[in-house]
Amino acid sequence: MIDRMMRAAKMDPFLYQEVERNPSVSKEALQIVVMVGVAGGISSLLSHLMRGQIVSGIGGAIAAVVLGVVAYYVWSFAVLIVGTKLFSGTSDFGEVSRCIAYAYVPNLLAVFGFVPAVGGLAAIVGSLWALVLGVFAIRQAMNFETGPAIATAVIAWIAMAVVIGVISAIVLVPLGLAAMATGR
Repeated sequence: MIDRMMRAAKMDPFLYQEVERNPSVSKEALQIVVMVGVAGGISSLLSHLMRGQIVSGIGGAIAAVVLGVVAYYVWSFAVLIVGTKLFSGTSDFGEVSRCIAYAYVPNLLAVFGFVPAVGGLAAIVGSLWALVLGVFAIRQAMNFETGPAIATAVIAWIAMAVVIGVISAIVLVPLGLAAMATGR
């Protein structure tokens, strides 16, 4: 798994072709997505604990994992719909979702998000790197050129952001209000 993660981070086209065609790595792909969510959750928990906010730290950690996995599935589904319907890409959900999961690898840098000054920068670098890998993964999974891959990534990302925004508002706002009320 680590070898594939390193190859994914290096934008190895053979890795993305391998995971696209290999349904047996679907479980491993989901494990990567969960690890990324846990990395973000650890960072959220530690940053809240450093401020003495126990309840919001725990809530933030859980939310990071859950929303990370939900965002992955929503983005994968949106990529599939946009890529196949608007740009005539050829793929199925398993191929797209596996490729996108491996593109998530640089988001593991989010674990450093709690570190003052450099942590936020590390998380931003990881996110941008993952975005570039996401376009590359979409290009590989959908079997089309970079232009349609970028357009697919952007349109699907906007759709995912809207869905996650709505879910966050419904779930996280009440949790945040509860944390504020308890002062933790």
